[in-house]
Amino acid sequence: MNIYHNWFSDRWSLVFNHWFVRTLLMAVAIVTVIGIVPCFASGPHLATLVMKNSSRVQGRVRYLASSKVYSISDGKFTKEFPAADVMMVVLKSAPAQLDSAVKSVKNGQYASAVVPLRKIITDYEMFGSDLVAAQYLAKAYLNLNKAPEAVRICKDILSSNPSAIDDLQFAGIYMDALLQDKKFATLNRLLDDMIQKGTHEVRAVALVKRGDVYMEKGETEKALRDGYLRTIHMFSDVKEIQPEALYKALKAHQAINEHPYAEKCRKGLLAGYPSSEYAKKIK
Repeated sequence: MNIYHNWFSDRWSLVFNHWFVRTLLMAVAIVTVIGIVPCFASGPHLATLVMKNSSRVQGRVRYLASSKVYSISDGKFTKEFPAADVMMVVLKSAPAQLDSAVKSVKNGQYASAVVPLRKIITDYEMFGSDLVAAQYLAKAYLNLNKAPEAVRICKDILSSNPSAIDDLQFAGIYMDALLQDKKFATLNRLLDDMIQKGTHEVRAVALVKRGDVYMEKGETEKALRDGYLRTIHMFSDVKEIQPEALYKALKAHQAINEHPYAEKCRKGLLAGYPSSEYAKKIK
């Protein structure tokens, strides 16, 4: 009896000690990280803060996520500015890997772009480059058939920077991610809000994405009437979205055998936006 009791006690002691050591090491690691990066900061980066009152402040900038402030130092003094007072952050130089990672996504090398883009999002939170990186990372994930990851990336950006939804490219890829992930309820609420309250440019993007929702449901005529054609005719000044609207209208017309109208869209796309990615799809 004592033999088994001693064996059990020794084994339990070994397990407990192993657990205690691991827990202690994890605690030390957490304290160390907090010590190195106080307040969950990104930076510092040489940058200029452009304030909403038009003043500018230059120095080494950190963004402190926990307090939502920019901390800027000129070597002698450090000041903090609420993020709500900052209109724009202008970096002295872009992240070293951003251009190459974006190029990888554009060239279809999606997997190779994931790690550098994720790092840029972390290291440049609220510096502007994180928004560009998130857009291309979400696009990479969509092409890798990882829509939930794309949605998650976009939501993370919006949680710290709600105004990111006003960026046309980001808004478009976020809605594409919601559609591919079949988050129709969330997407429709977002579309309603953007069409009713968004800027002129954002409304144009939202109408194209509404067309995509109708196409997903097999309602091609609605997609044309309430989505693509409305964008083409009522938002012709929003040049960024026109190639996509024309291309998708072309495909929708073809789907219901309206070939003369499809040809009109094709000619408009090639004549007006010959270097766009959508024109390249039909050349």
